[in-house]
Amino acid sequence: MRCGVPAVSGGAPGGGGGGTGRRGCPPPSVPPRPAPSAEESGAVFPGERGSGGAASVSRGRGRWARPAAGTRSGCAAEGEPGGTGESPPLLRLFPGRLSAFPLFLLALLLGFASLLWLQLSCSGEGPEPAGQHRGAPRQPCPPPAPPQPPQEEPSWAPHRLALLVPFRERFEELLAFVPYMHRFLSKKRIRHRIFILNQVDHFRFNRASLINVGFLESGNDTDYIAMHDVDLLPLNEHLDYSFPEAGPFHVASPELHPLYHYKTYVGGILLLTKQHYELCNGMSNRFWGWGREDDEFYRRIKGAGLQVRRPSGITTGYETFQHLHDPAWRKRDQKRIAAQKQEQFKVDREGGLNNVRYRIESRTDLSVAGAPCTVLNVLLDCDTNETPWCTFG
Repeated sequence: MRCGVPAVSGGAPGGGGGGTGRRGCPPPSVPPRPAPSAEESGAVFPGERGSGGAASVSRGRGRWARPAAGTRSGCAAEGEPGGTGESPPLLRLFPGRLSAFPLFLLALLLGFASLLWLQLSCSGEGPEPAGQHRGAPRQPCPPPAPPQPPQEEPSWAPHRLALLVPFRERFEELLAFVPYMHRFLSKKRIRHRIFILNQVDHFRFNRASLINVGFLESGNDTDYIAMHDVDLLPLNEHLDYSFPEAGPFHVASPELHPLYHYKTYVGGILLLTKQHYELCNGMSNRFWGWGREDDEFYRRIKGAGLQVRRPSGITTGYETFQHLHDPAWRKRDQKRIAAQKQEQFKVDREGGLNNVRYRIESRTDLSVAGAPCTVLNVLLDCDTNETPWCTFG
């Protein structure tokens, strides 16, 4: 029987006769009080003897009285099936009343915990997968695969470029340079080989001599070279790296290079056929430390009767290249020792390819992020009588 519906009650043992009335329900907001004691209610439970000598149950007082036998109460307890305050089965798992905001927070925490577990399982810090032995190495989360450059095809040009990169202890730049240039040249369908000319001796850095070594070690399967700085990346896809049949082609021309803008500049990136490089007798070996070797090579180009060509139609200006070098982190060796400054302004009419002295300590084919390259560990030799500035001593 529901709240407010008349209930028919039979006579209770030890109580008055039956009657008809309405049984009220307690408001849901009023918490139930503890049941009164037997002394308060006057109830005599089975097994106890009342004053009349018979087992009896008293109605007691108010709503705490036990219903008489055969009587169906019209008020179900809150939360019981059939009662007015019955809760859905899911909410019975949680104490009290739940609003939308705590449920949202609970879902957010569960999502965060799932992402954290996924990250830990990939990095090897989370729980070990079933069936894996304790201490066994875990597979890291695979990084996104970079786009693969196209493979060389017979339809590409017949010429092959030897990319000569003078190098010493600039591995951060090298790790960015090799895969970038491999993709850049492959996209332009330029056959190429990348040579990292790593100077491993105790002398000062000699960019020109390393390029001479790279030319001599590049093999017969390449027919033109690029003298290429490791810290300079071409950003404009319209830059031309094709075979420079008409003469030396200066890719990093003064109007495009981010730092050097004088007219006779031929550093950074310069393409030449092998015949033209031999005609110039390569580069001078007298330049130890940083700078001046490309200025001297410009005079050699002019002396060989060659004309330097430069890009046309490039509208990106000084943003054509990305310069990776950080001068605050990597100081350039600009020290001038003894007569070095005066001597390096002169044209070297004797040295070059014909007298470079070196030894290849090792030759290794590597792959950097999927890009192939060949590392030559080069030991240069120096005649301290000829060029005493090759050492700091």
